[in-house]
Formats: sequence, C-alpha cells, structure tokens
Amino acid sequence: MGEGTNAQNKLVAIHDLDVPWRPSDLEQRSGRIVRQGNENKDVYIYRYITENTFDGYLWQMIERKQKFISQVFTSKTPVRTMEEIDEATLNYAELKALSTGNPFIREKMDLDLEVSRLKMLESNFKSNIYKLEDKVYKTYPKEIKDLENKIEYIKKDIENLEPYNTGDSKFTSLTLDGKRYTDKKLAAEFLLHKIKAVKISDSKESKLGEYRNFELFTKYNAFSNKYDFILKGNTNHYGEFGTDSIGNITRLDNVLDKMPDRLENTINKLSDTRNLLENAKIEIKKEFPDKDLLKEKSLRLAEINNLIELGEDNDFKQSNPLLDEVKKEIIEFLNTEYEEGLDIEGFDKKYPDLTDVGIAFTTTPDETHTISASFDLVNFKFNQYVDDTLVNSYQYTYDENDASDVKELIKIKDKISLSTFNDFIDIKEEELFNTLSLAIDDDGNFYDPLSKDLDNDGIIDRYDNDF
Repeated sequence: MGEGTNAQNKLVAIHDLDVPWRPSDLEQRSGRIVRQGNENKDVYIYRYITENTFDGYLWQMIERKQKFISQVFTSKTPVRTMEEIDEATLNYAELKALSTGNPFIREKMDLDLEVSRLKMLESNFKSNIYKLEDKVYKTYPKEIKDLENKIEYIKKDIENLEPYNTGDSKFTSLTLDGKRYTDKKLAAEFLLHKIKAVKISDSKESKLGEYRNFELFTKYNAFSNKYDFILKGNTNHYGEFGTDSIGNITRLDNVLDKMPDRLENTINKLSDTRNLLENAKIEIKKEFPDKDLLKEKSLRLAEINNLIELGEDNDFKQSNPLLDEVKKEIIEFLNTEYEEGLDIEGFDKKYPDLTDVGIAFTTTPDETHTISASFDLVNFKFNQYVDDTLVNSYQYTYDENDASDVKELIKIKDKISLSTFNDFIDIKEEELFNTLSLAIDDDGNFYDPLSKDLDNDGIIDRYDNDF
C-alpha cells in the first residue's frame, strides 16, 4: 500500500513481501493496522523472507539503521552506553538471522542480548562500587570529622550560653550598636528598627549586635522575602525574623534553647555515618554476583563468533583482505609498542571478539585511574575507557550503499597507522567531566573538582553552601 492509503478500520493482516530501505517505512506499514480505530482486537503482520538471498543484506541494513536510531533516542542510559536491546532492533536482527540460513546466528543473537544485559548489570554494579569507594575514602571520613567538630562546637556554645534572667520576662539584655538594652520591649523595638534598616540588596551579612553571649547577624532572604538571623558562637545557629518585635526576641531564644536537641541530632547523625562507613567497607569487597554467568556466556559467545565470524557475512569475514590489513596494522603497533611478537594466528586467539580489540592501556601518573582504548572492528568504532567506563566512542560512518564495509575499514587502518600511543590514550577533559565528573590537573591526574576548597573556608566545595 502506498502513502495515504486509508483502510485502518477493518484491517486484519498485512503481508510484507519486500524489504524497505528505512525503518520508518516498516513503522509506517505497521501503523496502517496497529492503530486506534481498528475494530479488530487481534491483527497480524507477516514478513516473507527467502533464505540465502539478498534479503539478508537488506535486513542487515534495516537492523543497523534501527540500531543507530534506537541508541540515539533511548532513555536507558544508566552506564552511558548504547546497547542493542531495543525491541525493534532485535526484531529486524531476527529476520536477518532467518534469511541467512546459518543455525549459529540465532544462538549468537540470544547470547549478544544476554551478554549485553549482564555487562550492563556489571557496569551498574561497578559504578555503585566506585561510588561507595569514594564515600569510604573521602566522603564519610570528611563527614565524620566535620560532625565530631560540630559536636564540640555545640557543646561549647551550650556552656557559653547566658542563662535567662530570674525576672518574669526572663529577658537578660540585648546589645545594639554597642549600647546594652535591659528592657525587653525597648530592646525589641530597636532590634526591629535595625532589621528594617538593612537593605535587601546587601549581599553580605549585617551585624546587629550581641545576645546572650552570641554575635547577632541578619541577611535578607530573597526566596522567603524575610530576614534570616545568624547567632554566631563556636558554630552558627540559624533562624528567621518576623514582623513582631517581641516575637523576634522569642525567636532568638527558641533557636538557642534548641541547642541540646541539635546536639543530640548531630550525635545521632555521627553514629549513623559511622555505621554507613562500616557497611560501605563491607560492600566494596563484594564481587559482581553474576560474574561466573557472564564469563560463561562471554566464552560461549566468543566461540560462536569464531564459528560464524561474528555473525555478519561469513564469506566476507573469511576472505576480506582489508580486514586482514587492519589486523596487520594493529599487530605492527602492538609489536612495536609492547614487543608482543604477535602474528595473525596469535591475533585471532588474543582477540576472538572483534568488537573489543584493545590497542592501548595505561594509568594516570598517580596510578589511581586506568585508561584504555580499543577498536570495534564489527561496528566500526574507536572507544576510550577510564576505569572500565566508556568516556568516548567515535563511530566511523558506514556507507549504506556499500555492502563490503570497505570505507570504514580504510578509515580505521589510517587511524592506526597515523596514531601514536599517546593519541590513543588522550582523554579530552570535557568528555571526562561529562561522563565521570572528573577534571585533569597539570600532572595529568584525574580529580574531583568539587573536592577542592577554592574559597579557603575549611569546607570542600561539594559541601560548602557558600561556594
């Protein structure tokens, strides 16, 4: 049926006799029958394929195009990678498998999906472990130290707090502009007057005076449209002024009276943080629970890949001289760089999976992070990893009118022959930050920029509310 055909109400089945060039054409065909308004509860889509014909190549083209589209538009990005797990992609891959007549392709397709799923789970597991390690070695120790200091500061503030007066009002005194007021009503009125005199445009805290052995500051809060107050002792105690003069004195007292509760909460938080630290130390020692299953599936997939030459076109993979030239270029680089003494046979044993041909590996100068680079000779990609996390992937574009994959292999061969070891491991700072939120210092080491204390206030920027 051509574009514009309107027969959606009564359709029961559609028969696809040929293979279109675009996934959108298939989607449009299906949209004629799978749509609102169709009066039939069940509908059927039949696609006809002839084994060992050009249908295999056509379905391969549809698969590759749909894979790229799915990877761009998917919302599944837990490990910042693109996997062949889209339902439509698998459907087209299955049709391609059926058209080849190769019995191993179906098993490879199932293994690809299972290995991809397990690798994604493993990546998530490792990502969580890395986060816990960061907390064990940096975050929790820093939090514990800060909480311990805070507890001592609050204890000292409680000791230094001026007690209430024995009179009915319990009011002691309030010092404003160096003048001490002992009358509560008069002190409250002068305090309210000074609060209103503070300009809302002032970005800094304004000192009002002293109350019960604490320095009293205020600052306009644009979000609440009110004035906040800060009682400064060994640590800061925060509250909010109101419009009632006497009520403001009460607000100050309430904040100071709650210091014992604040102390108890801080002690509890310290205990909780210590427990979190101990639990995290246990968790980071655990291994990926499906490690053995992933190894088993990966080994079987490598075996299947050897049997069908990675499942694309067996005759091409076995006889393609350009692929052998790329292998030779990689062998020459590895032998020069690492003195491995590889040959073609050794290459095939070392890299049974051509989707992951490692070409460079190193660590940062401080040996805290690993950097590796590899080529995907099946999907024509160059990948860079930091600590097994993909930080950059360059896709060598394919020519959809060229079934031989020649242009991509030529580009990869040129890349290898013209590159040095440093070219392969050169990680761009923007890509590193976008992926792992890390920056690069002058020595080439990676660090967390928020672990610094740029304003030199004793609090790292990650936890510094003033930064």
